[in-house]
Amino acid sequence: MKTSKVVKQTVQYEVLNQEQCYEIAASAFRILGRTGCIIQNEEARQLLKEAGCTMEGEQVWIPEHLIRWALEAAPKCVTIYNRDGEPALKLEPHEVNFGPVSSTCDIVDVRTGERRKTVKQDLEEAAVLIDALDHIGWCSDCVTLSDVSEAYDDMEEVHTLLEYCRKPFWYYAKNMDSLKVELEMFSAVAGGEDAFRRKPFTVNLICPLDALRHSDNGMAQVMACAKAGAPVVYIPGTEFGLTSPATMAGCIAAGIADLLPGLIVSQLASKGAPFIAACFRNNVDFMTMRLNHSRPEMIAANCATADVWRYLGLPFSCNMANTDNGDFGPQSAFEKTAQYYSVLLAGINMAYGVGCYEEGMMLRFADLVFSNEIIGYLKHLVGGFEVSDDTLAEDVIDQVGPGGTYLMERHTVEHIRDFWNPEVLIPKKMGEGKDLEERLAKAALQIIEKGPQHKLAADKKAAIDNIMARVIAERK
Repeated sequence: MKTSKVVKQTVQYEVLNQEQCYEIAASAFRILGRTGCIIQNEEARQLLKEAGCTMEGEQVWIPEHLIRWALEAAPKCVTIYNRDGEPALKLEPHEVNFGPVSSTCDIVDVRTGERRKTVKQDLEEAAVLIDALDHIGWCSDCVTLSDVSEAYDDMEEVHTLLEYCRKPFWYYAKNMDSLKVELEMFSAVAGGEDAFRRKPFTVNLICPLDALRHSDNGMAQVMACAKAGAPVVYIPGTEFGLTSPATMAGCIAAGIADLLPGLIVSQLASKGAPFIAACFRNNVDFMTMRLNHSRPEMIAANCATADVWRYLGLPFSCNMANTDNGDFGPQSAFEKTAQYYSVLLAGINMAYGVGCYEEGMMLRFADLVFSNEIIGYLKHLVGGFEVSDDTLAEDVIDQVGPGGTYLMERHTVEHIRDFWNPEVLIPKKMGEGKDLEERLAKAALQIIEKGPQHKLAADKKAAIDNIMARVIAERK
């Protein structure tokens, strides 16, 4: 027998080497020790003070030993389950998952092709569609609910996602009152607080205020989720030359420094709490002052940030499925494909933004279907192939012999389905492929019109319906 045999080598892409990762991480540590940060939450400041931080008012300076303690305390791998308690997302080195955009305001109507404001029915249909797409790993609050009161629209989004999609999802809470209701709904579906703690199926999306300034509400949610065992993704926003230095290294270091206080507070609140690092990295077009979500520098910076977080030992998420274009066409398809390919090569754990256009402002169901197929294609491209006695097939070659055909061989039947097979992106002759967006929209609509394929159990639906009815009555 052969020892130390590798039968499958995958393609990988690293922007930074280990020494560069060390230098950027060390710079982030120095920023927190020298420049410090603003922590607006009193309870979080108290935790930091007791852990050895110095402070003056809301400004806090964090020593390196506390940062390293938090990095060691946080889980290196996080598993997110589906609504039924089955493992769905593995967040560990080089495990890649894709998810949709969050909180778009407009949508291209899948039936008419017209642009309009998003409503609750759109979220229901998005959840049904995403639930059926194999290469979209989780769902999200894809759209804002313009037809639901702002007093409880974030909670209504969670209620809708729980009902219509079995996959895990990420969400946001406007404030602690909303988060308490949402955690109550999660426990009702999981079968209790302990059951949800053991097998969480949601991720809370939390953003700091500005660079190195952490809000009262955001830190409160970080601590509450840590105590509940509820995973969070903490997203600092660092744009080149706007909220961070214009250089790649400086922007990445500033973003890491911006995120680390969220990690530290989560671990001080509950050691071992599931925490997902992130960044929202953009170029700024200084002629228009618009953020550019699909430039090559953004892609490289996100992949480099993934290198640093893998070096530091945390799961990582980023915005890598976007386009600044409003039209579905060659340019948007190229920009999205470049990002999907980079995500797979760089091993980014959670890449979000699938389906979005115009800097995250607009959702296209057709793009969800398109992206699902492109991601499947790219997984085959970068996944490598097995080299073994079975796949070398020397005995089959010997049996068929010179000039023979393999069409009827059992070995061919066993392996022919190993190849990628398009469902919508089927080759067309000249002039026949102009209706691609229409065909994609039709494919999405066929899935939607089948309705939910994994309905929430009646007793659990009744439980979250009662919670939502109580909230609506209280907030009228």
